[in-house]
Amino acid sequence: MSATRYLGRIVSVPGADGFAFIGIGSVTRDDGSPHGLNTVEDVFLHKDDCAAKFRVGMEVAFDAIPDRKRGEGAYRAVGAVKHIEAELLPQNKQPIPGFAIMVPPVREKAELALRERLLVHAGMKLVPEETVSQVVANAPMPRIPRVNDIPRDEETKQELAQWFLAMLFPNLASFGADYRILNHTDAELDTEAEETAENYRLMGLEQQIEVMRSEVKRFKETRGALALMLGDNLVRRDTIIPIRYLPDLFMAVPVWYFWVNPETQKGAARDWENPDPRPHAAVRHFCELFPSQRWCDTFQLFNRRVRTLKQYKGEVIPPQVARRMRRAVELFDYVVIATPYHDQAGKDWESIKWLRAIDPYILGFKKSIQFFFVLARFSDAGTFPLFNELVADTVEFLRARKKNLNSFNRISVPFWCHADSQKSCGNNSFGNYLKSHVDQLLAAFEAGNLFDWLRQEEVATS
Repeated sequence: MSATRYLGRIVSVPGADGFAFIGIGSVTRDDGSPHGLNTVEDVFLHKDDCAAKFRVGMEVAFDAIPDRKRGEGAYRAVGAVKHIEAELLPQNKQPIPGFAIMVPPVREKAELALRERLLVHAGMKLVPEETVSQVVANAPMPRIPRVNDIPRDEETKQELAQWFLAMLFPNLASFGADYRILNHTDAELDTEAEETAENYRLMGLEQQIEVMRSEVKRFKETRGALALMLGDNLVRRDTIIPIRYLPDLFMAVPVWYFWVNPETQKGAARDWENPDPRPHAAVRHFCELFPSQRWCDTFQLFNRRVRTLKQYKGEVIPPQVARRMRRAVELFDYVVIATPYHDQAGKDWESIKWLRAIDPYILGFKKSIQFFFVLARFSDAGTFPLFNELVADTVEFLRARKKNLNSFNRISVPFWCHADSQKSCGNNSFGNYLKSHVDQLLAAFEAGNLFDWLRQEEVATS
């Protein structure tokens, strides 16, 4: 039996409910990535392997094994169950689609190619059309909608945000947590937390008190963050995105500017004077989001040192974006201006000449929450207009400026997140190691699996 779980839709039931076929074109891994099965044949499903009544269009989750009766290249589904997407059930109402953020629908390539622009994008530089087309072939964030299909009425949006908060903190329901985003009360939660803390003390579980209080604090902070999102009409599937898709967005806007407190500001400034600084805590945090040396190397290519907001020099930050950022820094652990300013790639690239792309994002991150938040876009155009062009521009930058990485050879074994990169590059050749990394990145892009490659999720071939 395969170690991978798959999702797919039944396209035919020729066996009078005795068997059915799952359309291979609908099949993905259960995390939304390409299925990787080495076949173009539909997947056979027998009633003995699924308790649900078959019908065309039904989505099922299953494991796949070679179907020896049908021959080479054919697969059979086993351990299949009907897949039901999460739903929110408002009181006294018909069911409405939930955030569908855990398992949103797969998007067609035609939709991934969204080319909508606003007048503000008229000044965007020209990016090779063939590179933009190849970005679409790599299917960035394939399960996130390019258009907002979340209901817009206020009551429904509040219910969706409440559902999302409950999904993030289900254990606090036993503490009487109020999951309402607005007009909530914490009286019962606080009382229960204090009584539980006393019980922990009596049982000698003092270490659990801090764990419990930290979780309650995190719950309240997250609720505040969702209140910001709700108030600014940002409770949408294209703005609350699984961390898994961070590399996809990163490749569009890889040069980051961080909000930091005054103490961190001093240390960050010193790092820019240091030819070989130790990785900053913020850099380590983002590198450790994925157990992937490829992601770690790519993130540090552009963000080896923390750039603070004081260093930002770019497009004028719109007033509404500045107001939102000011509130966001009190609610999120990290608030970042993510830009396509490749000419600011880093001190170690030396002085890079590159015509900038436009339209940065504001991103918010909460530690230990497996989602990130698109808080704003300078153009107010949404998450995806101009997105494919921005990824293409990063690819073109790496192709054209890879040679600038020779400057890393001046430091034989630099401080760098994840020690295995240091071991692999050898003495006085770290720049060569990074150039080889870029070559592999570009090869993955040409092969159409860049984002899985960055996550170090190899596409299965059998």
